[in-house]
Amino acid sequence: MFRTLHRPGLVGALALTLGAGLMAAVPAQAAGNTSADKAPKKVISAYFADWDVYGRGYFVKDIPADKLNVIQYAFGLPTFDPATGAVGCGVLDPWADFQQVYWGPENTVDGVADSYPDQRLYGNFNQLRKLKAANPHLKIEISLGGWTKSTWFASVAATAERRQAFVAACIDTFIKGNLPTGGWPENAGGIGAAAGLFDGIDLDWEYPTQKADSNVDYGPADRHNATLLAQEFRRQLDAQGAADGKHYLLTAALPAAKSSTKYYELREFAKSMDWVNIMTYDFNVPGGSVAGPSTLFGRDPRDPEADDLTWNTSGTVAWYLLNGVPASKIVVGVPFYGIQYVRNPGGLYGPFDNTGLDPEAANWDAKPQPSYHDLVDVAGVVTADGVGQGGYTRKWNLFAGEPYLINPAAAHTLAGQSVTAPTTIVYSDPKSIAERTALIKLLGLRGAMAWELSQDSSDHALISALGPVLN
Repeated sequence: MFRTLHRPGLVGALALTLGAGLMAAVPAQAAGNTSADKAPKKVISAYFADWDVYGRGYFVKDIPADKLNVIQYAFGLPTFDPATGAVGCGVLDPWADFQQVYWGPENTVDGVADSYPDQRLYGNFNQLRKLKAANPHLKIEISLGGWTKSTWFASVAATAERRQAFVAACIDTFIKGNLPTGGWPENAGGIGAAAGLFDGIDLDWEYPTQKADSNVDYGPADRHNATLLAQEFRRQLDAQGAADGKHYLLTAALPAAKSSTKYYELREFAKSMDWVNIMTYDFNVPGGSVAGPSTLFGRDPRDPEADDLTWNTSGTVAWYLLNGVPASKIVVGVPFYGIQYVRNPGGLYGPFDNTGLDPEAANWDAKPQPSYHDLVDVAGVVTADGVGQGGYTRKWNLFAGEPYLINPAAAHTLAGQSVTAPTTIVYSDPKSIAERTALIKLLGLRGAMAWELSQDSSDHALISALGPVLN
């Protein structure tokens, strides 16, 4: 079925990585189920993170709502008390989510300041409600977990009783909109405060059976428990939808490549989903061994994991299809950030030393994963037309289908010290994202997902490159 990719580009990647037999099988898998037919038939989905209002100062009003139809709000989180067995589903940052008062009109969706103390909903939630009112096509999901907040997923999924209680708590908090109280403003939150805001739930359990960042009580049972949890979410969301006269979305963020999809019972898990968002990025990371691309469209024989033919976007899509996930349920993930590799004299796929880079750094040149916004709008090391500047030269990785920048003497401020070092920056741009768009349309996939909106350039170049998905 799979053969080595010997020539670059979309046609070569599809013909050789997917294989003729898979291409013939796609139409038979594309039907989906009746619940998916009630949801958007084609999807451009992107995350908006609650912390965006702190970092870049990117607000709900800055979201290009005309360029996507689903927003995944990051994050909500499962909670569990080992002492009592109490299960819950909570907000991550009450202040940013629903307590922050917009005293003036400048950062609001409609140019109208909040009315303190008369409202019960402020912050991002209130602005998202306004954004939906102005854009009736828009759906908003609450995403639960993520890399740092999947801590208690294994615990809340461990038994039928806990699964039922956890799902009920998530529906109570986010679908019914019953938010916590006791903060400031005094009237913020309460029964029904966010009712009608969220159209569904997105599960970001990273990852069943694995410790990942900080998971507790993880083990082999998680793989099947994740399927049972998905079924419980589907059951309760459908019951709530019947009462409310609407269909509530259920989606999930799932890993790329054969080596990571073992965490899930793909076929059975996907049956409960409207679609699954495949995180086809982070194939290489700042803590890796060589300066490799974060995302690859096709196989690059130089990559340390190149023997795994699913170690790229095209191969991962093929793997999902071969494992029974219908094309109509597959959403392809794209990153709006890159990776920079410092002290990297060998260039792409050479060794590097990122000592001193800090994910919390304010200056772009000290971040291990600068955003596309950093590269284009802040640093100006590459133009919107794809021309390297400031000592950086833009090149194209023919096999991976990704651009990268090289600078033999790039200036960095690392741990307060000025450092000059050969640097390679891998990233995605409109050209590489257009490859994903073509793949989605060619195979009849459901759509595309991006992490995340604030990392796009000010002219929305990356999300715009996904536009043909909805046509």
